[in-house]
Amino acid sequence: MSSNTPNFDKLTSNNYPTWADEMEAWFRSAGLWRVVSGSSTRPTCSNKPTTEEEAAIDAWELKSDKAAGQLFLMVEQAQRVHFNGIKDDPVKMWAALCSVHMQQCAGTRFNAYDDLFSIRKQEDESLQSLINRVDSAMHTIRDLRPSSFTLDKLDNELASMALIPALPEEYNSFVSSLLLKDNLDKAAVQEAFATEGNQRRRRAEQPAVGTAFATSSSSSKCCGFCGTEGHGIDDCNTYKRGLEYAKAKRAGKKSKQKANNVEAPKESPSEFAGNTSASSTSSSTPSNFDWLADTGATSHMTPHRHWVRNYMPLRGAIKLADNSTVYSAGVGTVVFSPSY
Repeated sequence: MSSNTPNFDKLTSNNYPTWADEMEAWFRSAGLWRVVSGSSTRPTCSNKPTTEEEAAIDAWELKSDKAAGQLFLMVEQAQRVHFNGIKDDPVKMWAALCSVHMQQCAGTRFNAYDDLFSIRKQEDESLQSLINRVDSAMHTIRDLRPSSFTLDKLDNELASMALIPALPEEYNSFVSSLLLKDNLDKAAVQEAFATEGNQRRRRAEQPAVGTAFATSSSSSKCCGFCGTEGHGIDDCNTYKRGLEYAKAKRAGKKSKQKANNVEAPKESPSEFAGNTSASSTSSSTPSNFDWLADTGATSHMTPHRHWVRNYMPLRGAIKLADNSTVYSAGVGTVVFSPSY
């Protein structure tokens, strides 16, 4: 019996068929395959083992230890997790690797068929080598089929597998969900395709709810703040008043005159979301001109209608953090100047 270590590649996540054939051949040449395959079991002995019985048990256990050790050494570190609790049993170790890498489900068969139909003759490859690679791919496919697999099931599965590779990359998540199925039944796959198509069409047809307030650049012909033509944002009096008011408030120097220059919303604070901030204070001064913009939010609220461009009336319910409900007055876009 040879004690040499195998000289082929260790088991990785994608070379099991080749590795298993080479490992089996090595075990046979080393006289260990019958132990690994389970055809040779541990010898039994009488209540008082004889010398011959003890020798037979020792010889078998030595082979079992060698087989288990070689299996452990011939897999990469990431594959050794499959040996937890069974490192002393080569039969269970071999079966564990087979169950992990040769799962007889539709997803693994799909990948095997994909590998088969992706085979192309390499530049310096002989035709015989090409034939051998195809035969190896077919061997893998046969190993992935359960004993109950029939030609009718093959035809059904191939029809499904023809649909899946036709999808572009934007359907990758959908394809992944299909490959998790134990059975790529044609009717089920076609139903999944129809459902996915309907969902994508509905999402495309749904109008946007609300409008995110987007920042736009200033223009010399049209003010990006108030929307009035003829001046830019740097010359906008409304914008300047807003900046002055914000600076005065931060410095604690708000004046009644500046506060009166700001157009206050006319809607009732209890009705519109635009006045939510105003409803939480008894002060008669307008709400803050500072804007704490959340770039992750879909929409923002403001009580200052004169800030809003492209204003359109829209009454919509908005639920607040305290579970109370307010209603929006309208939507539009707004230009703001970040303050650092």
